[in-house]
Amino acid sequence: MTDETNARGAQGDNQVMIRLERLEKRYPGQERPAVAELTMEIPEGEIVILVGPSGCGKTTTLKMINRVIEPTSGRILLEGDDVTNADPDKLRRRMGYVIQQIGLFPHMTIAQNIALVPGLLNWDKRRIDLRVDELLDLVGMDPSDYRNRYPKELSGGQRQRVGVARALSADPPVMLMDEPFGAIDPITRDRLQNEFLRLQEEIKKTIVFVTHDIDEAIKMGDRIAILREESSIAQYDKPEHILSNPADSFVEDFIGRGASLKGLNLQRVRDVEFAHWPTANHTATRGEVLEALRRSDQGAVLLLDEQRRPRRWVDARDLDRTDKPLVETGLRPEAIVTGATTLLDTLNEMLKSRVACAIVADDSGAYVGAVDIDTIMESIQSMRAAAREQSRLLAGAEIGEVSS
Repeated sequence: MTDETNARGAQGDNQVMIRLERLEKRYPGQERPAVAELTMEIPEGEIVILVGPSGCGKTTTLKMINRVIEPTSGRILLEGDDVTNADPDKLRRRMGYVIQQIGLFPHMTIAQNIALVPGLLNWDKRRIDLRVDELLDLVGMDPSDYRNRYPKELSGGQRQRVGVARALSADPPVMLMDEPFGAIDPITRDRLQNEFLRLQEEIKKTIVFVTHDIDEAIKMGDRIAILREESSIAQYDKPEHILSNPADSFVEDFIGRGASLKGLNLQRVRDVEFAHWPTANHTATRGEVLEALRRSDQGAVLLLDEQRRPRRWVDARDLDRTDKPLVETGLRPEAIVTGATTLLDTLNEMLKSRVACAIVADDSGAYVGAVDIDTIMESIQSMRAAAREQSRLLAGAEIGEVSS
């Protein structure tokens, strides 16, 4: 991969939002630079992940983009404008910033925290109030419940959502995120990642996101820049290409084992064909449910209520029991996912369930389909086939370059 391809990240048609040109940071008394002549392009509307070992310069790079840390040399271009020497306060108002520690002001209410930047921009009070309510709704927090609370009254996950809302307050074209979910427990972190990906589908911001976790990078990123020391780019590409064609042994080692499983983070439930599992209304007779079971090759029937929400899994043994109504027998549905859930998260949910299946529900909780282990295996096989085809095409292209 050439230096120019590294800088561009094998881009498609998206316009460049941010361009870093030979960006460097040297600290007094240190022999080597923290960041050495980094050149890269960040496409508009995408999440670009900076990932690499501790001390490689990824957070320094992020902070140079909005000049919290001033570069020693090089240029920063935002939407084609050279902002290297522009007013840093004005530059930061064009970029939302979310950090691991969140940084909410404890003496301010949630509404006041979110309203901070719009206030600095002299928005009128009505416009600010509407924006605060809009953003709280956007991050799934009822304004009537949360706008007058203080940060200490919220959970870690709720504070993180408020941090995202504050970063979006002035509707900046760019968001910078420094390990935003790193200090949260794994369950909340996973939920926030999913919610943020859903949010990004609506807002389409250009996001530069720092993490040390390659699994998070694969799940969250449209493109990933794997960095060596001094923010030297080892590989900058789409996650599926990095998984199938690591540039060198450094990238291969950083990815680690289990590339097929990691690849399941690239596919979402809505992208696969659902498995066929029998369903019945929860008011159905035992005979009707038994007939649905016999017509299928599965071991259980999913009972749905009038809104098609999952109520119970029942099998042949449950149908033989007559001491309780059907909806009081069987198993409560445990593995319930949405169309936006990754296949890796779906597999994790499936493994927790005593029925070898994950239920797919829409936003109202209504049943729309199911994913089973055969679905997962078919997806892995498809990814492997696509990777082999890509390798073949790349090999052909390299031979063509050599010949010419």
